[in-house]
Amino acid sequence: MAHSIDPDSLGFLLNDLARLMRSTFEAEIEAAAIPVTPAEARVLAHMSRGGALQQTRLACLLGVAPMSLSIFIDRLEAAGLVERTPDPADRRAKLVSLTPAADPVLTQIALAGRRARVLATDGIDAAALDRFSETARRIRDTLDTARRSRDANIRKQTS
Repeated sequence: MAHSIDPDSLGFLLNDLARLMRSTFEAEIEAAAIPVTPAEARVLAHMSRGGALQQTRLACLLGVAPMSLSIFIDRLEAAGLVERTPDPADRRAKLVSLTPAADPVLTQIALAGRRARVLATDGIDAAALDRFSETARRIRDTLDTARRSRDANIRKQTS
């Protein structure tokens, strides 16, 4: 039986883009000798987007296991780049937030990210890139809405 799986379908393209952007970003982090690992740089970058976050929420955003994130947070905390504090809304949870010492590292991470984007978008005109970005945001928002609805239904069924 012949299968007609298109390697250029949306799912494959998005996966390939994510994998290639990630490896390009990692290479830029390493080339710049930034004093964190590429994985730690991703943690810091996500934290700079969202402010103080519960570790479980941050793990979800990063798509990593909470235990893996805990190891990254331990190292970043030891380096003085993040701090954990009790979550006033949930005494069982910890909030993770950036410290002022993270600012220069985040500047270096942003520059590495910019270099990766310049490489990735070489030869693509601004209008095409704007259309692609808008379409990607719409896809992200649609999938995120569907995920939230699915999660709400699961919570409803289990309660």
